[in-house]
Amino acid sequence: MATEFEIKLRAKSVEQLGEILRDAQVVKFAQEKLREIHMRTTYFDTADGALSERRWMLRVRQENEKSVVTMKTPGEGYVRGEWECEGKTPEEAIGTLVSKGAPEELLTLTKAGLQMVCGAEFVRLTQPLRLPDGTTCEICADGGELLGGRHKEPFCELELELTRGDGKALLAFAGELSRKYGLIEEQKSKFVRARRLADGK
Repeated sequence: MATEFEIKLRAKSVEQLGEILRDAQVVKFAQEKLREIHMRTTYFDTADGALSERRWMLRVRQENEKSVVTMKTPGEGYVRGEWECEGKTPEEAIGTLVSKGAPEELLTLTKAGLQMVCGAEFVRLTQPLRLPDGTTCEICADGGELLGGRHKEPFCELELELTRGDGKALLAFAGELSRKYGLIEEQKSKFVRARRLADGK
């Protein structure tokens, strides 16, 4: 199974995110220059909410000029199942996602069709980092809005995603940033928060 190990930290403002990215320690670990990506995400579910019921997430995300379809499933701790491929609609990508290892049940659950349920629009500043023990990760600073029906909610958060090495080292680094900048771990995904907006909760 393809897996994702990711830590999400809530920030106070976009300005604070910029301050973190300019932190001497972050700059010291940087392997490349910062990239700016404009993200527009649409989340999908079946009419009866079968994907949400299983805590599955299916989205289409426009990343600058590229469109990517992603599916995620729950795991333990900071680990989740994740599969993705290029595509403009979830329907055209489902077969590919399953061939990459996504649950086969996705084929039957979505046969009756999908509908848009919520979304998000934000700007991401990102770059790869290499920690002292050789662990590598992607640091992402996201600032924008969650979209649920007629409701909008601003958000600012820092994501640290493991690309190679030790999850414990990444957790320790996230802990250092959290203590220094007063960051709070965000337990809920963008999808969960946007879906609650759409449901009026």
